[in-house]
Amino acid sequence: MRPRSEESHRILVVDDNPSIHRDFHRILTHSTSGLDALDAMESRLFGEQAPEPRTTAAPCFELDFASAGEEGVQCVRDAVSAGRPYALAFVDVRMPPGLDGVETTLRMWRESSDLQVVLCSAYSDYSWDELVRKLETSERLLILRKPFDTIEVRQMAHALCEKWELLRASQQRMQGLSRAVEERTRALAEANTRLLHAQKLEALGRMSAGLAHEVNNPLSFILSNLRHVVRGLESVPWTPESEELREDLREASRDALRGAERIARIVQDVRVFARVDEPPRERVDVCEVLESAVHMAAEVLGPQPRVVRAFQAVPPVLASEHGLSQVFINLLVNAAHALRGRAQPLLRLGVSRRADGRVAVEVEDNGCGIAPENLGRLFEPFFTTKPAGMGTGLGLSICHGIVTRLGGDISVESTLGQGTTFRVMLPAASQEG
Repeated sequence: MRPRSEESHRILVVDDNPSIHRDFHRILTHSTSGLDALDAMESRLFGEQAPEPRTTAAPCFELDFASAGEEGVQCVRDAVSAGRPYALAFVDVRMPPGLDGVETTLRMWRESSDLQVVLCSAYSDYSWDELVRKLETSERLLILRKPFDTIEVRQMAHALCEKWELLRASQQRMQGLSRAVEERTRALAEANTRLLHAQKLEALGRMSAGLAHEVNNPLSFILSNLRHVVRGLESVPWTPESEELREDLREASRDALRGAERIARIVQDVRVFARVDEPPRERVDVCEVLESAVHMAAEVLGPQPRVVRAFQAVPPVLASEHGLSQVFINLLVNAAHALRGRAQPLLRLGVSRRADGRVAVEVEDNGCGIAPENLGRLFEPFFTTKPAGMGTGLGLSICHGIVTRLGGDISVESTLGQGTTFRVMLPAASQEG
Protein backbone atom coordinates (compact mmCIF):
# COMPACT_ATOMS: atom_id res chain seq x y z
CA MET A 1 0.00 0.00 0.00
CA ARG A 2 1.07 3.64 -0.52
CA PRO A 3 2.35 5.42 2.56
CA ARG A 4 0.38 8.55 3.31
CA SER A 5 2.86 11.42 3.42
CA GLU A 6 2.36 14.23 5.91
CA GLU A 7 3.81 16.72 3.40
CA SER A 8 2.24 17.48 0.01
CA HIS A 9 4.39 16.79 -3.02
CA ARG A 10 4.97 19.59 -5.50
CA ILE A 11 3.71 19.09 -9.05
CA LEU A 12 4.28 21.40 -12.03
CA VAL A 13 1.87 21.54 -14.97
CA VAL A 14 3.36 23.00 -18.17
CA ASP A 15 0.67 23.58 -20.81
CA ASP A 16 -0.30 26.52 -23.00
CA ASN A 17 -4.04 25.81 -22.51
CA PRO A 18 -5.61 27.43 -19.37
CA SER A 19 -8.44 24.88 -19.39
CA ILE A 20 -5.87 22.10 -18.94
CA HIS A 21 -4.58 23.95 -15.88
CA ARG A 22 -8.10 24.02 -14.44
CA ASP A 23 -8.56 20.29 -15.17
CA PHE A 24 -5.38 19.33 -13.29
CA HIS A 25 -6.31 21.62 -10.41
CA ARG A 26 -9.73 19.98 -10.14
CA ILE A 27 -8.37 16.45 -10.37
CA LEU A 28 -5.39 16.74 -8.02
CA THR A 29 -6.40 19.23 -5.33
CA HIS A 30 -10.11 19.19 -4.60
CA SER A 31 -11.58 15.87 -3.57
CA THR A 32 -10.18 12.88 -1.71
CA SER A 33 -12.88 10.48 -2.87
CA GLY A 34 -10.78 9.49 -5.85
CA LEU A 35 -7.91 8.62 -3.51
CA ASP A 36 -10.20 6.40 -1.46
CA ALA A 37 -11.22 4.67 -4.68
CA LEU A 38 -7.56 4.11 -5.54
CA ASP A 39 -6.95 2.59 -2.09
CA ALA A 40 -9.94 0.31 -2.52
CA MET A 41 -8.72 -0.83 -5.96
CA GLU A 42 -5.24 -1.60 -4.57
CA SER A 43 -6.74 -3.55 -1.69
CA ARG A 44 -8.79 -5.74 -4.02
CA LEU A 45 -5.85 -6.19 -6.39
CA PHE A 46 -3.30 -7.20 -3.70
CA GLY A 47 -5.70 -8.86 -1.27
CA GLU A 48 -4.94 -6.42 1.54
CA GLN A 49 -7.20 -4.66 4.02
CA ALA A 50 -8.27 -1.21 2.83
CA PRO A 51 -7.24 1.76 5.01
CA GLU A 52 -9.78 3.96 6.69
CA PRO A 53 -11.41 6.51 4.34
CA ARG A 54 -9.81 9.95 4.36
CA THR A 55 -11.75 12.41 6.47
CA THR A 56 -9.92 15.62 5.49
CA ALA A 57 -10.30 17.60 2.33
CA ALA A 58 -6.76 18.96 2.42
CA PRO A 59 -5.05 18.95 -0.99
CA CYS A 60 -2.79 15.97 -1.67
CA PHE A 61 -0.48 17.95 -3.94
CA GLU A 62 0.89 21.46 -4.21
CA LEU A 63 0.41 22.54 -7.82
CA ASP A 64 2.14 25.24 -9.87
CA PHE A 65 1.37 26.11 -13.46
CA ALA A 66 3.41 27.36 -16.42
CA SER A 67 2.09 28.33 -19.87
CA ALA A 68 5.31 27.81 -21.86
CA GLY A 69 8.39 25.63 -21.85
CA GLU A 70 10.81 28.43 -20.89
CA GLU A 71 8.56 29.39 -17.97
CA GLY A 72 8.42 25.76 -16.82
CA VAL A 73 12.21 25.44 -16.87
CA GLN A 74 12.50 28.61 -14.79
CA CYS A 75 9.96 27.26 -12.28
CA VAL A 76 12.05 24.09 -11.85
CA ARG A 77 15.24 26.13 -11.45
CA ASP A 78 13.68 28.38 -8.82
CA ALA A 79 12.26 25.40 -6.92
CA VAL A 80 15.66 23.70 -6.74
CA SER A 81 17.32 26.94 -5.58
CA ALA A 82 14.70 27.31 -2.85
CA GLY A 83 15.29 23.75 -1.65
CA ARG A 84 11.72 22.69 -2.52
CA PRO A 85 12.05 20.76 -5.79
CA TYR A 86 9.17 19.41 -7.80
CA ALA A 87 8.51 15.70 -7.66
CA LEU A 88 6.53 15.52 -10.92
CA ALA A 89 5.82 17.58 -14.02
CA PHE A 90 2.97 17.12 -16.48
CA VAL A 91 4.26 18.61 -19.75
CA ASP A 92 2.31 19.23 -22.96
CA VAL A 93 4.16 18.13 -26.08
CA ARG A 94 2.89 20.94 -28.35
CA MET A 95 3.38 24.49 -27.02
CA PRO A 96 3.98 26.84 -29.95
CA PRO A 97 5.82 29.04 -30.60
CA GLY A 98 8.49 28.26 -27.99
CA LEU A 99 10.05 25.04 -26.70
CA ASP A 100 8.11 21.84 -27.26
CA GLY A 101 7.55 19.35 -24.47
CA VAL A 102 10.57 17.19 -25.33
CA GLU A 103 13.06 20.07 -25.27
CA THR A 104 11.39 21.44 -22.13
CA THR A 105 11.83 18.07 -20.42
CA LEU A 106 15.51 17.92 -21.38
CA ARG A 107 16.16 21.36 -19.89
CA MET A 108 14.16 20.65 -16.74
CA TRP A 109 16.20 17.49 -16.15
CA ARG A 110 19.36 19.56 -16.36
CA GLU A 111 18.03 21.54 -13.41
CA SER A 112 16.54 18.59 -11.47
CA SER A 113 17.74 15.16 -12.54
CA ASP A 114 15.25 13.25 -10.33
CA LEU A 115 12.15 15.01 -11.69
CA GLN A 116 9.48 12.57 -12.89
CA VAL A 117 7.85 13.67 -16.16
CA VAL A 118 4.55 12.78 -17.85
CA LEU A 119 4.35 13.98 -21.47
CA CYS A 120 0.76 14.82 -22.44
CA SER A 121 -0.45 14.91 -26.05
CA ALA A 122 -3.47 14.21 -28.21
CA TYR A 123 -1.21 13.60 -31.20
CA SER A 124 1.44 11.08 -32.19
CA ASP A 125 4.26 13.57 -32.65
CA TYR A 126 6.88 11.08 -31.42
CA SER A 127 6.99 7.35 -31.13
CA TRP A 128 8.15 5.86 -27.84
CA ASP A 129 11.47 4.86 -29.36
CA GLU A 130 11.99 8.40 -30.66
CA LEU A 131 11.27 9.87 -27.22
CA VAL A 132 13.70 7.49 -25.52
CA ARG A 133 16.35 8.30 -28.12
CA LYS A 134 15.89 12.07 -27.76
CA LEU A 135 15.65 12.07 -23.97
CA GLU A 136 18.22 9.27 -23.49
CA THR A 137 16.15 7.67 -20.73
CA SER A 138 12.80 6.04 -20.06
CA GLU A 139 13.14 5.64 -16.27
CA ARG A 140 11.67 9.07 -15.41
CA LEU A 141 9.17 9.29 -18.26
CA LEU A 142 5.56 8.29 -18.95
CA ILE A 143 3.09 9.16 -21.75
CA LEU A 144 -0.47 10.38 -21.11
CA ARG A 145 -2.87 10.62 -24.06
CA LYS A 146 -5.43 13.39 -24.18
CA PRO A 147 -8.26 13.44 -23.29
CA PHE A 148 -7.10 11.85 -20.04
CA ASP A 149 -9.03 9.99 -17.38
CA THR A 150 -9.31 11.40 -13.85
CA ILE A 151 -8.37 8.16 -12.11
CA GLU A 152 -5.45 7.64 -14.49
CA VAL A 153 -4.06 11.10 -13.73
CA ARG A 154 -4.39 10.60 -9.98
CA GLN A 155 -2.86 7.15 -10.17
CA MET A 156 0.11 8.50 -12.13
CA ALA A 157 0.55 11.42 -9.73
CA HIS A 158 0.57 9.24 -6.61
CA ALA A 159 2.74 6.48 -8.09
CA LEU A 160 5.34 8.84 -9.56
CA CYS A 161 5.50 11.06 -6.47
CA GLU A 162 6.00 7.96 -4.33
CA LYS A 163 8.72 6.80 -6.74
CA TRP A 164 10.40 10.22 -6.50
CA GLU A 165 10.25 10.06 -2.70
CA LEU A 166 11.77 6.58 -2.62
CA LEU A 167 14.54 7.62 -5.02
CA ARG A 168 15.47 10.59 -2.84
CA ALA A 169 15.44 8.44 0.29
CA SER A 170 17.64 5.89 -1.46
CA GLN A 171 20.08 8.60 -2.56
CA GLN A 172 20.26 9.98 0.97
CA ARG A 173 20.97 6.51 2.33
CA MET A 174 23.67 6.00 -0.30
CA GLN A 175 25.23 9.36 0.57
CA GLY A 176 25.17 8.41 4.23
CA LEU A 177 26.78 5.07 3.44
CA SER A 178 29.40 6.77 1.26
CA ARG A 179 30.28 9.16 4.08
CA ALA A 180 30.44 6.28 6.54
CA VAL A 181 32.70 4.31 4.18
CA GLU A 182 34.96 7.34 3.67
CA GLU A 183 35.21 7.96 7.41
CA ARG A 184 35.88 4.28 8.10
CA THR A 185 38.47 4.13 5.32
CA ARG A 186 40.19 7.24 6.68
CA ALA A 187 40.14 5.81 10.22
CA LEU A 188 41.59 2.52 8.99
CA ALA A 189 44.29 4.35 7.03
CA GLU A 190 45.22 6.39 10.12
CA ALA A 191 45.23 3.24 12.27
CA ASN A 192 47.41 1.47 9.71
CA THR A 193 49.81 4.41 9.66
CA ARG A 194 50.05 4.34 13.45
CA LEU A 195 50.56 0.57 13.39
CA LEU A 196 53.37 0.81 10.84
CA HIS A 197 54.97 3.59 12.88
CA ALA A 198 54.72 1.50 16.04
CA GLN A 199 56.21 -1.52 14.26
CA LYS A 200 59.11 0.56 12.98
CA LEU A 201 59.68 2.00 16.43
CA GLU A 202 59.60 -1.48 17.94
CA ALA A 203 62.14 -2.80 15.43
CA LEU A 204 64.31 0.28 15.88
CA GLY A 205 63.99 -0.06 19.64
CA ARG A 206 65.29 -3.64 19.59
CA MET A 207 68.20 -2.65 17.38
CA SER A 208 68.92 0.43 19.50
CA ALA A 209 68.92 -1.60 22.70
CA GLY A 210 71.63 -3.91 21.34
CA LEU A 211 73.58 -1.01 19.88
CA ALA A 212 73.43 0.97 23.13
CA HIS A 213 74.66 -2.04 25.07
CA GLU A 214 77.58 -2.59 22.69
CA VAL A 215 78.54 1.11 22.71
CA ASN A 216 78.12 1.57 26.44
CA ASN A 217 80.73 -1.00 27.46
CA PRO A 218 83.76 0.47 25.61
CA LEU A 219 82.44 3.99 26.31
CA SER A 220 82.72 3.30 30.04
CA PHE A 221 86.44 2.55 29.62
CA ILE A 222 86.94 5.67 27.49
CA LEU A 223 85.26 7.91 30.05
CA SER A 224 87.16 6.37 32.95
CA ASN A 225 90.52 6.75 31.22
CA LEU A 226 89.81 10.32 30.05
CA ARG A 227 88.89 11.38 33.60
CA HIS A 228 92.11 9.73 34.81
CA VAL A 229 94.13 11.64 32.21
CA VAL A 230 92.48 14.96 33.16
CA ARG A 231 93.22 14.37 36.86
CA GLY A 232 96.79 13.33 36.04
CA LEU A 233 97.43 16.45 34.03
CA GLU A 234 96.26 18.52 36.98
CA SER A 235 98.47 16.76 39.54
CA VAL A 236 101.70 15.82 37.71
CA PRO A 237 104.49 18.47 38.06
CA TRP A 238 105.60 20.18 34.84
CA THR A 239 108.58 22.34 34.06
CA PRO A 240 107.96 25.96 33.13
CA GLU A 241 109.14 25.21 29.60
CA SER A 242 106.47 22.54 29.11
CA GLU A 243 103.61 24.47 30.74
CA GLU A 244 102.18 25.45 27.35
CA LEU A 245 102.17 21.82 26.22
CA ARG A 246 100.48 20.83 29.48
CA GLU A 247 97.70 23.38 28.91
CA ASP A 248 97.16 22.13 25.33
CA LEU A 249 96.96 18.52 26.50
CA ARG A 250 94.61 19.43 29.34
CA GLU A 251 92.26 21.33 26.99
CA ALA A 252 92.31 18.50 24.44
CA SER A 253 91.51 15.96 27.18
CA ARG A 254 88.62 18.09 28.45
CA ASP A 255 87.20 18.40 24.92
CA ALA A 256 87.47 14.63 24.49
CA LEU A 257 85.79 14.10 27.87
CA ARG A 258 82.92 16.46 26.97
CA GLY A 259 82.44 14.61 23.67
CA ALA A 260 82.45 11.22 25.39
CA GLU A 261 79.96 12.44 27.99
CA ARG A 262 77.68 13.64 25.19
CA ILE A 263 77.92 10.17 23.65
CA ALA A 264 76.99 8.75 27.04
CA ARG A 265 73.90 10.98 27.19
CA ILE A 266 72.91 9.87 23.69
CA VAL A 267 73.35 6.24 24.69
CA GLN A 268 71.20 6.86 27.76
CA ASP A 269 68.47 8.41 25.56
CA VAL A 270 68.67 5.43 23.22
CA ARG A 271 68.31 3.04 26.15
CA VAL A 272 65.25 4.96 27.38
CA PHE A 273 63.81 4.99 23.86
CA ALA A 274 64.41 1.26 23.51
CA ARG A 275 63.00 0.40 26.94
CA VAL A 276 60.71 -2.62 26.66
CA ASP A 277 59.90 -3.18 30.32
CA GLU A 278 56.78 -1.38 31.48
CA PRO A 279 57.13 0.81 34.59
CA PRO A 280 54.55 0.16 37.32
CA ARG A 281 51.31 2.07 36.85
CA GLU A 282 49.30 3.87 39.46
CA ARG A 283 46.53 6.44 39.69
CA VAL A 284 48.22 9.73 38.81
CA ASP A 285 46.98 13.30 39.10
CA VAL A 286 48.14 14.90 35.85
CA CYS A 287 47.76 18.44 37.25
CA GLU A 288 50.23 17.66 40.03
CA VAL A 289 52.69 15.99 37.67
CA LEU A 290 52.48 18.91 35.20
CA GLU A 291 52.97 21.45 38.01
CA SER A 292 55.97 19.48 39.28
CA ALA A 293 57.42 19.39 35.75
CA VAL A 294 57.12 23.19 35.53
CA HIS A 295 59.22 23.54 38.70
CA MET A 296 61.84 21.10 37.43
CA ALA A 297 62.07 22.92 34.08
CA ALA A 298 62.13 26.38 35.71
CA GLU A 299 65.85 26.89 35.08
CA VAL A 300 65.43 26.21 31.35
CA LEU A 301 62.24 28.27 31.10
CA GLY A 302 63.79 31.24 32.88
CA PRO A 303 61.86 34.24 34.23
CA GLN A 304 60.71 35.64 30.89
CA PRO A 305 57.75 33.49 29.73
CA ARG A 306 54.35 34.30 31.19
CA VAL A 307 52.88 30.95 32.24
CA VAL A 308 49.08 30.68 32.05
CA ARG A 309 47.41 27.67 33.66
CA ALA A 310 43.97 26.44 32.61
CA PHE A 311 43.47 23.37 34.80
CA GLN A 312 40.02 21.81 34.96
CA ALA A 313 38.93 19.16 37.44
CA VAL A 314 39.78 15.85 35.78
CA PRO A 315 39.89 12.24 37.00
CA PRO A 316 43.25 10.57 37.61
CA VAL A 317 44.92 8.54 34.87
CA LEU A 318 46.52 5.12 35.20
CA ALA A 319 50.16 5.80 34.39
CA SER A 320 53.74 6.00 35.57
CA GLU A 321 54.32 9.30 37.34
CA HIS A 322 57.98 9.26 36.33
CA GLY A 323 57.09 8.55 32.70
CA LEU A 324 54.52 11.35 32.52
CA SER A 325 56.94 13.73 34.20
CA GLN A 326 59.53 12.89 31.54
CA VAL A 327 56.98 13.64 28.80
CA PHE A 328 55.92 16.98 30.28
CA ILE A 329 59.48 18.14 31.00
CA ASN A 330 60.47 17.35 27.41
CA LEU A 331 57.54 19.36 26.05
CA LEU A 332 58.30 22.27 28.39
CA VAL A 333 61.98 22.33 27.39
CA ASN A 334 61.01 22.31 23.71
CA ALA A 335 58.63 25.22 24.36
CA ALA A 336 61.38 27.12 26.19
CA HIS A 337 63.69 26.76 23.19
CA ALA A 338 60.92 27.91 20.82
CA LEU A 339 60.21 31.02 22.96
CA ARG A 340 63.76 32.33 22.89
CA GLY A 341 63.92 35.76 21.30
CA ARG A 342 60.14 36.40 21.42
CA ALA A 343 59.10 39.86 22.59
CA GLN A 344 56.26 38.64 24.80
CA PRO A 345 56.82 34.91 25.39
CA LEU A 346 53.69 33.08 26.53
CA LEU A 347 53.34 29.49 27.72
CA ARG A 348 49.82 28.12 28.20
CA LEU A 349 49.27 24.86 30.09
CA GLY A 350 45.83 23.27 29.83
CA VAL A 351 44.24 20.22 31.44
CA SER A 352 40.68 19.21 30.55
CA ARG A 353 38.39 16.24 30.06
CA ARG A 354 37.06 15.57 26.56
CA ALA A 355 33.64 14.31 25.51
CA ASP A 356 35.02 10.78 25.04
CA GLY A 357 36.14 10.66 28.68
CA ARG A 358 39.87 11.03 28.00
CA VAL A 359 42.07 13.54 29.80
CA ALA A 360 43.78 16.11 27.58
CA VAL A 361 47.00 17.90 28.54
CA GLU A 362 48.11 20.78 26.29
CA VAL A 363 51.42 22.64 26.22
CA GLU A 364 51.03 25.70 24.01
CA ASP A 365 53.57 28.41 23.20
CA ASN A 366 53.64 31.49 20.98
CA GLY A 367 57.17 30.73 19.84
CA CYS A 368 58.76 30.36 16.43
CA GLY A 369 56.53 27.49 15.30
CA ILE A 370 57.40 24.48 13.16
CA ALA A 371 57.61 24.34 9.38
CA PRO A 372 54.74 22.32 7.80
CA GLU A 373 57.15 19.92 6.10
CA ASN A 374 58.62 18.98 9.49
CA LEU A 375 55.36 18.36 11.38
CA GLY A 376 54.92 14.83 10.08
CA ARG A 377 58.43 13.80 11.16
CA LEU A 378 58.58 15.22 14.69
CA PHE A 379 58.03 11.86 16.40
CA GLU A 380 60.55 10.01 14.23
CA PRO A 381 63.64 8.82 16.12
CA PHE A 382 66.72 10.99 15.64
CA PHE A 383 64.81 13.73 13.77
CA THR A 384 65.45 17.21 15.18
CA THR A 385 65.03 20.80 14.02
CA LYS A 386 67.58 22.09 16.53
CA PRO A 387 71.14 23.08 15.52
CA ALA A 388 73.83 20.43 15.54
CA GLY A 389 74.87 19.51 19.05
CA MET A 390 71.66 20.85 20.61
CA GLY A 391 69.66 17.61 20.68
CA THR A 392 69.63 13.92 19.87
CA GLY A 393 66.25 13.86 18.13
CA LEU A 394 64.99 11.23 20.55
CA GLY A 395 63.04 13.37 23.01
CA LEU A 396 59.71 13.40 21.18
CA SER A 397 60.13 9.77 20.12
CA ILE A 398 60.54 8.84 23.78
CA CYS A 399 57.44 10.91 24.63
CA HIS A 400 55.50 9.17 21.88
CA GLY A 401 56.57 5.75 23.15
CA ILE A 402 55.65 6.52 26.76
CA VAL A 403 52.23 7.95 25.87
CA THR A 404 51.26 5.18 23.46
CA ARG A 405 52.29 2.50 25.96
CA LEU A 406 49.85 4.15 28.37
CA GLY A 407 47.06 3.74 25.82
CA GLY A 408 47.04 7.41 24.84
CA ASP A 409 48.26 9.47 21.92
CA ILE A 410 50.27 12.64 21.39
CA SER A 411 49.74 15.13 18.57
CA VAL A 412 51.03 18.52 17.49
CA GLU A 413 49.59 21.60 15.80
CA SER A 414 51.83 24.45 14.73
CA THR A 415 51.90 27.58 12.59
CA LEU A 416 55.29 28.84 11.52
CA GLY A 417 56.06 32.14 13.23
CA GLN A 418 53.00 31.96 15.52
CA GLY A 419 53.42 29.04 17.90
CA THR A 420 52.95 25.35 18.64
CA THR A 421 50.56 23.21 20.67
CA PHE A 422 51.40 19.69 21.83
CA ARG A 423 48.39 17.69 22.99
CA VAL A 424 48.64 14.53 25.10
CA MET A 425 45.45 12.43 25.34
CA LEU A 426 45.29 9.86 28.15
CA PRO A 427 42.53 7.43 29.15
CA ALA A 428 41.07 8.15 32.56
CA ALA A 429 41.60 5.53 35.28
CA SER A 430 38.57 3.44 36.11
CA GLN A 431 36.79 4.08 39.40
CA GLU A 432 37.92 0.67 40.65
CA GLY A 433 41.54 1.23 39.54
